[in-house]
Amino acid sequence: MRAIVLGIAALAALAAAPAAALPVAAGAVLAPADAVAPAQYVTRRVVRRGPRCTVAVTRTRGPMGRVLVRRVRRCF
Repeated sequence: MRAIVLGIAALAALAAAPAAALPVAAGAVLAPADAVAPAQYVTRRVVRRGPRCTVAVTRTRGPMGRVLVRRVRRCF
């Protein structure tokens, strides 16, 4: 019962609202096609100087079964 009363009240509030407050219909055109500016995409690149290095990690098992971690720095 309460939901029905709230629904009727919401419908009455929508009917009393001015047309500018209502959502825009799907077919309506807001602005002409030439008034919409395309998005500006700016790409910034960082110039890196010097060597580029990565660390290659290899894990092996030692003679006693322990994990040996060997890190080798590879620069190019």
